[in-house]
Amino acid sequence: MSDRYSRRAKGRSKTNKRGIKERVGGLTHTLKAAFVDFFNEERCHVRMQRATRMFEFLLILLLFVTIYLITSIFTPWTGFIGERSKEFLTGKWGLASLIPLFYLSYICIVLLAKRKVSAILAQTGIVFLSFLILELFLGLIYINNPNTFDITFCGTWGYFIASISLQSVGPLGISLFGLMLAITLFFLHGKGDFTEFISALKLPFSRLRRKLKDFYLSLFGKRSRRDKSESIDYGFQSHDAIDFRDHAKEVSERVADIGLPLSSVIGEKADDIVSEISEDGYSAFEVDDAEDGFVLPPDVEPGKFPPPLDILGAAVDNDITADIKPTLERYGAKIIDTLAEFGIEAELADIVQGPTVIQFRIQIAPGIKVSRIAALSNDLALALAVPSLRVEAPILGQPYVGIEIPNPKRRAVHLKEVIESPNFTHSKYELPLPLGLNVDGTPMVVGLESLPHLLVAGTTGSGKSVFISSCLIGMCFERRPDEVKLLLIDPKRVEMTFYEKLPHVLASPIVETKEAVAALAWAINEMERRYDLFAKARVRNIVSYNEKVLPKDRLYNIVIVVDELADLMMTSPKEVEDYICRLAQMARATGIHLILATQRPSVNVVTGLIKANIPARVAFALPSQADSRTILDVGGAEKLLGKGDMLFLSPKYAKPVRIQAPWVDEDTINRFIQYTVNIFGEPEYINISEEGQTSHEVAYLDDPLLEEAVEVVLATGIASASRLQRQLRIGFTRAARIIDTMEQLGIVGPQEGSKPREILLDEGKAREVLAEALGGESSGID
Repeated sequence: MSDRYSRRAKGRSKTNKRGIKERVGGLTHTLKAAFVDFFNEERCHVRMQRATRMFEFLLILLLFVTIYLITSIFTPWTGFIGERSKEFLTGKWGLASLIPLFYLSYICIVLLAKRKVSAILAQTGIVFLSFLILELFLGLIYINNPNTFDITFCGTWGYFIASISLQSVGPLGISLFGLMLAITLFFLHGKGDFTEFISALKLPFSRLRRKLKDFYLSLFGKRSRRDKSESIDYGFQSHDAIDFRDHAKEVSERVADIGLPLSSVIGEKADDIVSEISEDGYSAFEVDDAEDGFVLPPDVEPGKFPPPLDILGAAVDNDITADIKPTLERYGAKIIDTLAEFGIEAELADIVQGPTVIQFRIQIAPGIKVSRIAALSNDLALALAVPSLRVEAPILGQPYVGIEIPNPKRRAVHLKEVIESPNFTHSKYELPLPLGLNVDGTPMVVGLESLPHLLVAGTTGSGKSVFISSCLIGMCFERRPDEVKLLLIDPKRVEMTFYEKLPHVLASPIVETKEAVAALAWAINEMERRYDLFAKARVRNIVSYNEKVLPKDRLYNIVIVVDELADLMMTSPKEVEDYICRLAQMARATGIHLILATQRPSVNVVTGLIKANIPARVAFALPSQADSRTILDVGGAEKLLGKGDMLFLSPKYAKPVRIQAPWVDEDTINRFIQYTVNIFGEPEYINISEEGQTSHEVAYLDDPLLEEAVEVVLATGIASASRLQRQLRIGFTRAARIIDTMEQLGIVGPQEGSKPREILLDEGKAREVLAEALGGESSGID
């Protein structure tokens, strides 16, 4: 019996233990499920949405409360609560209580608009100073007019501040204190420079002092020792001495017109130089005839004139994507999970935040082909739900694969960011080009002389014209007009009109196609002229030539900019291609460089010869991969985001580099041009069209086969370049030139589609015209 009961007890104890284990296991499972459910990504997202909605509701409630309090101060229609609120606010602070109420309302509006509030909170000091100034002056008004106003005009705080101030420092001290607060408020709000403010105040007194000094010298006839001296001989030129004081006065007046201190134009010692000249009288020294229109003093370096960076606009906020790190980490984890789903083992090495794109640097496991990740670009874009995704496999010079997505907090890159960077200011380039910021935010600067030409392509609105403008401003920012000249060709007639008054231009922007072809012919003639000079001087390039000759005989660099190459190629394809190829092949040593831009990078515009001679290229957003391959020889430009997002390819880089081009607006361009005009004067144009046309015709008349070609055309009755090519055994380009020369001489008519050219003159008249043309040329040459 006892054994039976003991077995039953043992059975019940086992059952109880089993039930306890099951209950504990169920409780553990429940807690685990609750924990997983609580930290589930989707539910976290839902909770975040609820918290955001609650926060927005509280902001709206606070906004309406502040509006209600502001209204209660001015109207009696706000009831019992409004009356009590008005009594409390005006009793304590008076009308100055409106400042914190308006400030609080503004913060609520900014937060509801999903904008950063850090910049607004940084202005709290300005709001507090404004509140103190208003309280002080309201209290003073109440103390001086107690019968006109009551205590609610300034509040007890305003009355207390004004009373203490009167008893402590008196009316004069209050005036000085108020002036100090006002000036402080002005500079805090405007972010101005106090030294520039003092310089602007000192400029009228300096002018008055110089005029009084001139009047004193004219009365007593005193002359300084420098005025009695003769011209200073520097050993390389002989000209009359000039009066530097007149130039200093003229420069100071010009700089004052654009609101900049004189020290920002010719150096920190400018004021000392001007004052020294004013005290000592006339300072004479010898200079060249100066095409610049501006002469620097001897102790200032003549090779550079860096304008102040203020003309490029205000400082910009470089803080980017600081508040989206959790989102980026979630994107990085999603990329790793997506790659794992396709059997690719990888880990996230780094996240690089740039102005335009976010680059996730992935380190893949050994034995995995890089091409497998590049083939998954569409799958990754789908998993991340982004409009565009680009895979850089691998990143140049690093053991990572880059996955680039658009930056949710994209910002513009201003030209000032690149020009004020050490990469630009410390560069040794003769023609620096500020390309922009790369993926990790590093300023990219290259020298045009090292490229030595640049080909740019991009659709309308992709940032192509703005990029060209930033390159022109960057080159002219460090180089004077006697160091670089621009030849601008703008068939679109709207992009280059800003630069008509820029002192660096050789001629007014060229808009006609025939004038553009003549300008390219002029460039060919100038290139050959420079090679003749190099041969006589026994040098190889422009740098060696300028080091060897006298300063007055130095040559300047020439940059030819064509804003729309397609228009020229459609009207005169053979001539334009021939001129561009010849310049691209030979003009580098002579200091002549090309920047060619087009909206349509098709093979009939960007031909194989042009691409072969211009290895440096820039591609903005393009509609198709075929266009990207045309300009870059690889795809990728079709995935760019526009608005300055570009790929840069040069012989220095094995693969295209992604860069965000800088932004420069019309106001900045106009300020820079006005600044340079005030220093160097307006440009003196040369007639490039006539010179180019003349050299163009002479070059064709010099062809020794011209007479024989005319005989062939008159004998066969067919004016065709291909026929001359076969008859005379010459190249097609040379034959086409000869036919064009016959058209200019009036022997044959213009080309009409596929029809043969019409022969306009008979045999006798054609020989007479040809003999007259060749005779006039030879006589002219002799």
